[in-house]
Amino acid sequence: MTAIAQGVNFQELTLEQAIAKAKAENKLVFIDSYTDWCGPCKMMAKDIFPMKEMGDYFNPKYISISSNAEKGEDGPLVRAKFGIKAYPTFVILDGDGNMIHMFAGGVLSLAFIDKVEESFNPDMAFGNLQKRYNSGERDKKLVANYIKALMGTYTTDVTKMIDDFANSLSEKDLICDECLFIFDDLARLDSPRGKFLIENIEKFRKEVGREKIDNVVKKKFAAYYSNVLGKQRAVNAVEIEQINKQVAALNLKNSDILPLFQSAMSSLLNKQGGDELLKLIKSTAPKVERTERILFLYYTIPAISEIWSKEQIDELLAMIDDNNTRNLIVKALDRQKK
Repeated sequence: MTAIAQGVNFQELTLEQAIAKAKAENKLVFIDSYTDWCGPCKMMAKDIFPMKEMGDYFNPKYISISSNAEKGEDGPLVRAKFGIKAYPTFVILDGDGNMIHMFAGGVLSLAFIDKVEESFNPDMAFGNLQKRYNSGERDKKLVANYIKALMGTYTTDVTKMIDDFANSLSEKDLICDECLFIFDDLARLDSPRGKFLIENIEKFRKEVGREKIDNVVKKKFAAYYSNVLGKQRAVNAVEIEQINKQVAALNLKNSDILPLFQSAMSSLLNKQGGDELLKLIKSTAPKVERTERILFLYYTIPAISEIWSKEQIDELLAMIDDNNTRNLIVKALDRQKK
């Protein structure tokens, strides 16, 4: 977008000119590929790139250019050269134009610098991993890291690559930190890999660490309950009871959000218990992570709004500090009235 005095100094250069200037000044090239319609792109331009800390980090080390993927001559060329399909996408090049790293998606606050710093970690830098993979390396750690980095570019469907990788390993080899991503967001609770994770949870806890594994498993149960509340999965009282028993048996750490979901399930099935659930939410909400709380309320409020008064719903909405999520819930409630 435009150059920012205090923050990142985006220069009016073509990609070719930026590479030449970076080489002459012994710097790297940073590319911000964006579109006019992209919300996260606008957030980065308005809130992140103007930060003084961003300027302090980027300007001494990088020749930075901002490239509109759909306008002008250079923007579409940049998009085609790197196979960009999601926005914003960020690309880091060396002075010879070789890709060091690439990733897609807006990142809040100073955490963006951490993402860019992955360029200097050989186990995370996409360019380095791609080069090694394409040269024929197939070490388990390398393949796992390459797939994760490739997923972060949003340039291709990695489903088959993940399946091939998982199928190439023994059950014993699958139980490792490098392979955990296979069982994380990519595997539903009732999928074969989800079941494998639950069945071998003690082995995973020993190999990877209890807190890390329990967090992955907690998210799977939260996703199950969310799908029921969001009508993406049929309401089945027997199945819900079985899932609740499974949660109890696993004794997951830092899982205060799950009793909230279970209480919401009970209210959904019985069409009552609004006062008790509201009281539980108010006492438990401060103990759970912000993202967990927002996710829970996003699915729960519309699903069982009939058991609460308008005043109680307003009280629940006030617990959500994300305007977009709150507006989506209000719209969902309005649709229910029609």
